[in-house]
Amino acid sequence: MMSSKIISRDCSPNNPNGAIGNRALQKIPKTGVAKIMREWMKARTGTKAQRRFTIEQICDALGIKPGVQHQAVANALSDFMRRKEIETYFNKKHNRRQFLYVHDWHKELRGKINRKLFKAMYVSQDFSVTDIKRLSGLADRNWIDKVVRKLKKDGYIQQIQRRLCAHGAGAEAVWHVVNRDKFNTELMREKK
Repeated sequence: MMSSKIISRDCSPNNPNGAIGNRALQKIPKTGVAKIMREWMKARTGTKAQRRFTIEQICDALGIKPGVQHQAVANALSDFMRRKEIETYFNKKHNRRQFLYVHDWHKELRGKINRKLFKAMYVSQDFSVTDIKRLSGLADRNWIDKVVRKLKKDGYIQQIQRRLCAHGAGAEAVWHVVNRDKFNTELMREKK
């Protein structure tokens, strides 16, 4: 297991692997490897076939030598696969597994609490956070605010107006489900 110490590398100009990615890895603990990998995968352009890569290609691009750090990259790739952030392909010509980053991937919001929230939002169409709190029966408004921010960022809902709070002090946002069919199929249906 890799510790959270700083990874040491030879970044001298004479080193052929002293790339920008290598310098970036020099100061980042183990938890930063996935972020650098994600940035590298997002930056790849071209057709799907041109964007595919192997473990060796990503390690070479980031300046990672075989060993413990190479295993950390392989572990991170398996985490990406589990989250369905990358797709795998088998290249018969080279007898090698290749990976492709899914650019339209977004983190799934799942769980029993979220299902209650999504159902309340779907039924209401136009709602405020206090409406959803009342319909779902949740005691904590903070979680609902967090889910609403995530849904707004992903484009599932949008703010349509503000209205006075029931207690008379202040105003709250009223939200609207933009595309009910997309909301239903992508958020409310259980993934298998």
